[in-house]
Amino acid sequence: MNTPMRLAGVLAVSASLIAIASSASAGSFALREQSTRGLGASFAGVGAGSGGLSSIFWNPATITMNPGLTFESGLTLVAPQSKIKPDARTLGTVRAVGGVPVGSGNISQAGVLPYSSSALQLNDSLWLGLSTNTPYGFVTKPNQNWAGQVYGRTSKVMSFNANPMVGYKVNEWLSLGAGMQIQYLDVTLRQASGVAFGATNVNLEGENTGVGYTLGATITPLAGTVIGLGYRSSIHHELDGTLAPRPGISIPVRAKVNLPEVLTLGITQKINDKWKVLGGLEWTNWSRLGRIAVTNQITGLPATALKFDYKDGWYASLGAEYAATEELTLRAGLGLEWSPISDSVRNVRIPDANRLWTSLGASYRWDDKLTFDVSYAHLFVKSAPIRIVPGHPDYVGLPFVASLKPSADIVSVGMRYAWDDPKKPVAIFQ
Repeated sequence: MNTPMRLAGVLAVSASLIAIASSASAGSFALREQSTRGLGASFAGVGAGSGGLSSIFWNPATITMNPGLTFESGLTLVAPQSKIKPDARTLGTVRAVGGVPVGSGNISQAGVLPYSSSALQLNDSLWLGLSTNTPYGFVTKPNQNWAGQVYGRTSKVMSFNANPMVGYKVNEWLSLGAGMQIQYLDVTLRQASGVAFGATNVNLEGENTGVGYTLGATITPLAGTVIGLGYRSSIHHELDGTLAPRPGISIPVRAKVNLPEVLTLGITQKINDKWKVLGGLEWTNWSRLGRIAVTNQITGLPATALKFDYKDGWYASLGAEYAATEELTLRAGLGLEWSPISDSVRNVRIPDANRLWTSLGASYRWDDKLTFDVSYAHLFVKSAPIRIVPGHPDYVGLPFVASLKPSADIVSVGMRYAWDDPKKPVAIFQ
């Protein structure tokens, strides 16, 4: 098969891996699980290439670390647990006004998240690539009839992001990268119209495709040291959809949403032929969400609002890799995430709080072309309160106080295939 045909095949496979993740496992409704290898080290150093080819999601300049024509893909199972337990006073108040005095059970649902990356080296300096990912997504679904139903029944965000890019190796110590993001976003929010058993839904739905960009650089100041800095821009979405306050009524609405930009710093340091240490720091500009007006497209007047009031999110990680044999590499990592959701704005839709990532992973090189990856992570999430009382942005007159104890288990499998001799670039433009 000639090079253009092989490239077309790789890109077709890459673009076909589309799915919805059923529960966010990064800050708010972002999804960090875009690399099996990266997950094994709690994503330490992914901005400097520790995630293999899939590091291009965070930093397009890392594409120059992958000679020839290469493809990488993976599937990640996210199994979260999030139970909301209202306190006795809340249950009493709900019962007194004719509501349903029960808790939620587990509102999060397990799901599978795919990713894929492909790269083609054109000559000694120039690379083309494509990554396909779902950077945002979650589904939470409490009991249909429960104490907090006026604040949330079903909440779903689905995304798909295609990121074509170019990488340029300036010299032996500097590489640059840039790309374009094309992102589809679909949002569905449902809550009860009242507290009574069987109350009808209030539905809000919308979708849109927006564009953004990615930038990155890697430097190798010393032999065995790589420092990378990657940037994913904010993407503006004008969600067009409907607001259905009760059955039989549908109002066309529009909401302007600016999703956050992400800045990722990574470093990898080779200690010797066996050991490598990894580090990372990530900032996400969640505070730009603020409060989103949902406007009636017919009258131009406000119909409702999505009130986030988030602060910025931060994530720091450390990891290590150990080359046990020529074929087998082991890795582990720890990550600490500061959630953008504070106690004063936490709601029943997105049960997020500060969390500790712990992870293990391994890579097995089957031969010079094929490598398999597997990783496991457990997220210890801080117990947190939900206090929807006067002053909370979602408060509608019914006090709701509850405790929340979330956690998650994550398993990921992936593979990497080099279509050509990995020691020789595909020099089609020389």
